[in-house]
Amino acid sequence: MAIRVAIVDDHRLVREGLSKVLGAKPGIEIVGEAGCGEDAVALVAACHPDVVLLDIALPDVDGLTVAEQVVAMAPDTRVLMLSMHSESEYASAALARGAHGLVGKSASPEALIDAIRTVASGEILPLEGALSSREREVLALVAEGCVDDEIADRLGIRVKTVNGHCERLMRKLDVHTRAGLLAHGRRLGLGGVGPDETGNSPEPTRPD
Repeated sequence: MAIRVAIVDDHRLVREGLSKVLGAKPGIEIVGEAGCGEDAVALVAACHPDVVLLDIALPDVDGLTVAEQVVAMAPDTRVLMLSMHSESEYASAALARGAHGLVGKSASPEALIDAIRTVASGEILPLEGALSSREREVLALVAEGCVDDEIADRLGIRVKTVNGHCERLMRKLDVHTRAGLLAHGRRLGLGGVGPDETGNSPEPTRPD
């Protein structure tokens, strides 16, 4: 039986390109396309795809929120996120929202097809560079604007340990300043601050 795939991306050329490439592969059937979050939810409700390819960056609702909605509404549909950003930046956030994997848009068609088949089989796609639970806790507190002493106190760890986590986070997320960590944390919806109404991350307010 063919894997029924829905494609969600706000760029028509991307949708059509993916549809053409994937639809030509044996065992894959494209059942629909959508260009925004609202249409994506309606598409899943109507078509019940096995896998939905879901772009993280959508014009109306961010893809992570859409993933959460899709998983809640259609638990049998597997969600495979697509992103222009590095996998390590969004991998943990995607998994936390219920997605079953994330693939960079620079991936080869073969890699994407393998990912579709992996998640369709019921597996979680291994995510290189995903944040550990402790790193995610540290990033969330950085996103709140906490300084190292506060983070250490709230997590019951040493300040030196906090510094080590922050250094690893910077390497994984490819940022070089505390303000960069804060912005990334807020972009991922950590620290109680999400993207603003335009879809942009709030400006850092406490670069340490």
